[in-house]
Amino acid sequence: MNDDYNQILDWLHTRASEAAFFRKKELPSLSEVNRALDLLKRPDKSFKFRVIVGGTAGKGSVCRHIEQTLLQEGMSVGLLSSPHLQVVNERIRLNGKIISKADFTYILTKLKILIEAENLTLTYYEILVVGGILLATEKGIEILICEVGLGGEFDAVNAVQGKRICGLTFIGSDHLEILGPKLENIAETKSKIFTQDSIANFTYEQKFRSILEKNSHHKIEYIKGIKQKLNKKLARKILEQIFSSKSFEMPPIPVPCRWEKIDKKTWLDGAHSRPRFEYLIETKLKKNPGPYTLVLGMQNRHESEAFSLLFPFAKNIIWTESGEADCRKSEDLKSEFRVGEFIKNHQAAFQEALKLEDKILVTGSLYLCGAIRENVYSSQAILDQQTEWPL
Repeated sequence: MNDDYNQILDWLHTRASEAAFFRKKELPSLSEVNRALDLLKRPDKSFKFRVIVGGTAGKGSVCRHIEQTLLQEGMSVGLLSSPHLQVVNERIRLNGKIISKADFTYILTKLKILIEAENLTLTYYEILVVGGILLATEKGIEILICEVGLGGEFDAVNAVQGKRICGLTFIGSDHLEILGPKLENIAETKSKIFTQDSIANFTYEQKFRSILEKNSHHKIEYIKGIKQKLNKKLARKILEQIFSSKSFEMPPIPVPCRWEKIDKKTWLDGAHSRPRFEYLIETKLKKNPGPYTLVLGMQNRHESEAFSLLFPFAKNIIWTESGEADCRKSEDLKSEFRVGEFIKNHQAAFQEALKLEDKILVTGSLYLCGAIRENVYSSQAILDQQTEWPL
């Protein structure tokens, strides 16, 4: 089984990335995803409901709130999300569990045969979305929750057909170089999840109402409230639509690398933008005073200027690298900000932080947080036990 799993992983890694897909000269399109779903007899139409959640940040939390509440109420649920932190199987969850190596190998092998027979040019991400839809259908899942990966209009999850409920968090500047050049362009593409199949649309984004309403095929309900509680309120609105009731409880949701404590003095948080850092400061750092040693890294596409928001909470700063191809060089970050030290290897950086007496916060990159998380929860244990919190 390990050999088969590794072989299909190797094949998956040969597929084009989503970033390359959006940077091609020709306009992006859902034609290949739709062709694949048509050839598979539209498995996306098998679900009772489809929930599509887009926005710049907060999507993952909204999806987890919905997933865990539905499971608590005894419903069968599939969740497609991205990116993964440690193992790619995390991107497809069925009934609250990461899919097994056997199921992953089975469904991707099935898709590989189809792709090669029909000369389909699906990207890495599109393969995982189509594979997740197909596996969820075969397992008899009632409700499919889809977290939009990038943008909205041309994201693979937007190809799903059938009755859907849509949620949009907020519009920010992440991926501006791909989806821009202006925030209005980002609002335009993200609002395209409000398709004619949507029976209800919810958002707490207020700044781009004219764009959202122009593109929506159904009335949008705007949510107001305390900033820190908006994601939960958005999830509740979607759940009320599914249940046709307000009489349900929402269980607490742990989310990996979202203010996750992994030892007596270390927290991981994948915040990587100004809004996420502001949220982290208001809800966590001000309520959990330091001093902190900050272990920081970032991807090239993210805004470096926002890191300065964290500096008042730091006694020590260590710049490091996740090891991903797109990560910024730690030496360059040290030069840009003129504070702290740089240690290129993330494990060496973390070990250096552990030598100090202060609390530790690893942040700036989900990939960096996932790499440090490996010290406590190994990828192998996650795969074997099909959970992000293996024993």
